[in-house]
Amino acid sequence: MLAELLSLAEIRDIIVSERMKVYEASFNFDLNNAPDYSYFFNIINFIPKRDNIKITLQDENERIFEVSSSKTEGEEEYKTFLKNTLDDETINVKLRIDKKVEENHFSIYSYDEFVKDILMLSIEQVMIAFSGLLSQVSTFLVFDVYSPMTMFATKTMFFVPYRSQITNSEFNRKQRMESCKEVSYFYNFDTYEVLPDDFKITINYESNPLTELFQKITMLLSISFIATSSSINGRQLKGIINGQRTMEYCCDINNIPDNKVLYRIYNWIYTDGSPIDKAIIARNVISLHCKYVSIIEIDDKVMASIQSNYNMYLKDNVKDYLELKNKVAEFISDIVSKTGEYATSLLDKFKSNLIAIFGFIFSVILANIVSDQPLNNLFTREITVLVECVLAGSFVYLFICYFQSRYEIEKVYESYEQLKLNYKDILTEDDLLETFGNDEGLNKMKKTISKSEKLYLGVWIVFLIAALLIVEYLSSNPTYQVIGKELDLFMQNIKKMF
Repeated sequence: MLAELLSLAEIRDIIVSERMKVYEASFNFDLNNAPDYSYFFNIINFIPKRDNIKITLQDENERIFEVSSSKTEGEEEYKTFLKNTLDDETINVKLRIDKKVEENHFSIYSYDEFVKDILMLSIEQVMIAFSGLLSQVSTFLVFDVYSPMTMFATKTMFFVPYRSQITNSEFNRKQRMESCKEVSYFYNFDTYEVLPDDFKITINYESNPLTELFQKITMLLSISFIATSSSINGRQLKGIINGQRTMEYCCDINNIPDNKVLYRIYNWIYTDGSPIDKAIIARNVISLHCKYVSIIEIDDKVMASIQSNYNMYLKDNVKDYLELKNKVAEFISDIVSKTGEYATSLLDKFKSNLIAIFGFIFSVILANIVSDQPLNNLFTREITVLVECVLAGSFVYLFICYFQSRYEIEKVYESYEQLKLNYKDILTEDDLLETFGNDEGLNKMKKTISKSEKLYLGVWIVFLIAALLIVEYLSSNPTYQVIGKELDLFMQNIKKMF
């Protein structure tokens, strides 16, 4: 590791510090104990390429030499630098590493110094520092700890020994952040772009110096995202919870106790189900419970009450949901039933038309019976024309009935599709398929209607054609003969003209 590489030479007065994004070390060595150039070259090669390292040597005459990443060129320059230095002089070395996030990894070269610097910062500064790193990743961040061997983790940050294998985190940080923005207004979210889950320790080790700090931040952010609105101003966290009653709270961010119920409520709100519905229920219960106690003092009873209220809410919703599905099913049943009625309406109209035609013919026959006209000359020229006009009218009536029936059926189909469209935002895709039976009932009815229409339409047309032929056959003066005579007369007149 880096500390071991530094100790390979005879150096003294070593000072190491590590901040969030910068590692610095300084030490001295006597000219007669000057290390080989490979000493510096190995340090440079040890540092991952994502980080930028700079090593500067300075003698007592303030001559400066910067170690190069090229071993061939750098070694010659290094020898020249040492050669021009007096034998009794001391060389001061400064090493600086600027750390960067790349491919979800970030370096910690001296965990103890890193933690020491973190603990010197205020809570706001700590959140800003980690926010700057986490904003560069979408899911999780791995801290490669070079020294000493350290391992602990939160839901999104993994502090592990260098080169340890880390599997992908299942926690969807991006989605959780979107949900938090949608449900709660945290005024400082743009500044502290962090979640309670970022600091919720899931794997820990004994005497971890960051445990208490991370717990405070977890509680602080949990309260912020439970509230309707909140903000951090100086050392105070202020917020409003709009529930059965409107309550305001104010907490000292440095003295927030480790109340694990707060994180459990936050995590419950934003895990599964509708975060908005859950937040409303949680705020209703908390606003009533915190009438005489502080929000940081809520206990397991509050969590149990929130879950009980939510279960009752789900039962009411399930009841309404089932009623909704039953109403939809009844409506679909009515639509299919009406469609079947429209299919037989063409037959009913055909029967009515048939009765009217036979009624007319019967009345003609009856009139001839009571008259002096012989029955063997029943279909005279006048009666033939009259009956044929009735049959022609029946043809017209047939098409009117057909198009009326088609129009009524199409309106039913449109109502069915409109019903599906209206419930598209209420029911899920699976619910729609289940409720509407995947349109199997409607498709079956369409086939039945199509067959019925073709059958009734065919029977009606065949009847009218047959009736027309029979009338012509029984007529004493058929229409086709009259038309033939008229055509012959017309042709004779044409010939006379020419």
